[in-house]
Amino acid sequence: MAYQQLSQVIAFEAESPSRNAGSRMGMLALAESLRSGLSADALRYHFLAEQLSEVVFHLDGQGNLTFLGPTWTALTGLAVEDVLGQPLAEMVHPEERPRVQAMLDAIAARVQASFRLELKLLAAGGPRWVELAAHSSPTGQGEVLGTLTDVTERRQLQARLQQSDKLATLGMLVPGFTHEMNNPLAFMLANLDYLLSSMGDIAGAAPAPQVAEWREAVGEVREGAERLRQLIGHLRSFRSESQGPVDLHALLDSVGQMVSSTLRSRGRLVRDYGARAVVAGSEGGLRQALLNLVLHAVLSLRDGGDTEENEVRLVTREAGGGHVVVEVHDTGAGLPAEQLSHIFEPGFTPHEARPALSVCRDIVRGLGGSITVTSVVGRGTVFRVTLPMAS
Repeated sequence: MAYQQLSQVIAFEAESPSRNAGSRMGMLALAESLRSGLSADALRYHFLAEQLSEVVFHLDGQGNLTFLGPTWTALTGLAVEDVLGQPLAEMVHPEERPRVQAMLDAIAARVQASFRLELKLLAAGGPRWVELAAHSSPTGQGEVLGTLTDVTERRQLQARLQQSDKLATLGMLVPGFTHEMNNPLAFMLANLDYLLSSMGDIAGAAPAPQVAEWREAVGEVREGAERLRQLIGHLRSFRSESQGPVDLHALLDSVGQMVSSTLRSRGRLVRDYGARAVVAGSEGGLRQALLNLVLHAVLSLRDGGDTEENEVRLVTREAGGGHVVVEVHDTGAGLPAEQLSHIFEPGFTPHEARPALSVCRDIVRGLGGSITVTSVVGRGTVFRVTLPMAS
């Protein structure tokens, strides 16, 4: 019982420096009374728990929490006193509970003395990744001592590195893919042009409606092949690191074509271009930044929604002072204020299926520009990129 009461007092001391003097003095007196009843070893244990950044915990023989360090609240957003007495297994994500309980049972049965697991811990703001280290208590009564270490940022970094590695591998393969596709596509286009030009030679040998149908069919195939040729060209230029004037509208057109298949079932693309603008910098880098922004806008639209009402709008206009503004509008669900404040932080994505936007910010800043975002829940989001025009 002393562990539980002292845990509450430690949490109070750590989290409530602004309480009124009477209440605080009362809690401090309780803390002193509780501490005076503990042995020197127990006091050292509690003092250490207060200083560590990890969350120190103690479980009784049934796996219930009897002590929690004050950093528990900083990690989870949950008050210590609200969870004391509950099973530790209930504090982790449901999919993690069976293996946590199995490990605790193994310690209680003295099958093993300790274990370490990385798992998701329930928290007020959503699950947090932690490393759970648990050890059998030296009392020999089935109790468990352990720590919880926040490894959320490490897991996010690992995920980003894995994704970057996948993209780097894909980037190395793309030139070979595009080359292999481009050659047979060139043969197709040449033969389709030959067929179209030869239609006139057989115009008198076949009914006119039949010839017209042939021309239409071959024309449609050629149109599709030409679109494929343009897409391959966009993929090849995606790796370009060339520096120089970049036609912003041509670049936006290529980005629009790259997302067209994803957008088709969600909405429509609207181009609202102002005066043609040329900006300085890396074409490949700027294409990556704009593609991420446009893809983010596309994925904010509900798949299978009203494709006439839902739209992604690309806007360009001069901003004065030798700058141009690119705006990416969407009519999606919008983002709450608490997400907007983190939208450009490394590793943060409002939804797992959308691209991270920290890279966009870094690329735009590297080009001497700036990027901002505004959003209204239920109405949509606007990303605004300001770039210096080429002199």
